[in-house]
Amino acid sequence: MPKPRLTIVIPIRNRQVLGERALRSAAAEAVPQSEIIIVDDASEPPFQIPADLRTNESIKLVRHPDNRGASSARNTGVASAGADWIAFLDSDDYWLPATLAPRLEIAEAGFAIDRNPLVVHAAGFILESSITKRLETRIPRESADPLDFASGCWFAPGSTLLVRREAFDSVGPYDVGLRRLEDLDWFLRLALGGGALKVWEKPAAVIGFESHFAEVLLTRAVAHLSRKYLTEQGRDHLSGKLARRFRAYMDIERAACCSNQKRWFGVLFYLGRSFFEVPRTTLHLEAFWRFEAPPIDMEPAGGVGVRVERDSPASS
Repeated sequence: MPKPRLTIVIPIRNRQVLGERALRSAAAEAVPQSEIIIVDDASEPPFQIPADLRTNESIKLVRHPDNRGASSARNTGVASAGADWIAFLDSDDYWLPATLAPRLEIAEAGFAIDRNPLVVHAAGFILESSITKRLETRIPRESADPLDFASGCWFAPGSTLLVRREAFDSVGPYDVGLRRLEDLDWFLRLALGGGALKVWEKPAAVIGFESHFAEVLLTRAVAHLSRKYLTEQGRDHLSGKLARRFRAYMDIERAACCSNQKRWFGVLFYLGRSFFEVPRTTLHLEAFWRFEAPPIDMEPAGGVGVRVERDSPASS
């Protein structure tokens, strides 16, 4: 068997129907010599590859015997990857047709010139809120500034990321101690190590946005990250503007959690503290993306997606 050109990693936990949609959208992409690794993080019942795809030898299923979290699932996918390039796709998202090949070609061409494995690639995405049902097409901006990466993940890395496998040798794996904010942690480490983000300025993925999550997971993640980045003992201790940015973003996450639970005093408290750390005129720490009208047809190959009318406006 020749070495794969690309490995697609899909972590999944208890999402049979949505996982099938994600898998079909990945399998439909015309990228020669690609493989798909599904990491089932102890789903109950276990995730099943659809019958019509079971003869596809490029699809592999790896199961965790116990629930270990998204960080561990992605690490398993990376460790199992046969290719030098890795693409990630979250199980509740899907790719728009014919978007993976051009992104990979651009990433390969860039690497052939600079040979820098710490340059990672993202793309535009369409955010679909499970609450409001509104669609926002966001084109994230490029950056190599650690200040930006201490301010959140504005580029949907779980479903638009293309990265060299060697990047994990330099940055390290995803932190398995985190069940929330694991992307923030990994990309902050990437930026502190000299990494950079490049962006394909077209939408490539539809992202299912779910605002509700277990508060205990956020509380533990904030404490874990604070020990890592805000104490003298932390290997990547932040100071000055970087520390203020980081604290301001942690408080945005806390405020969002309070909002989900309708704890309005907590919302005001954490937002006030965030604005004190980084004075600004918007909720977000900076304008990390521009908005565009969503595509007319957002149907994934082989699955049910979202269709929008021609006159649908972009949300802002």
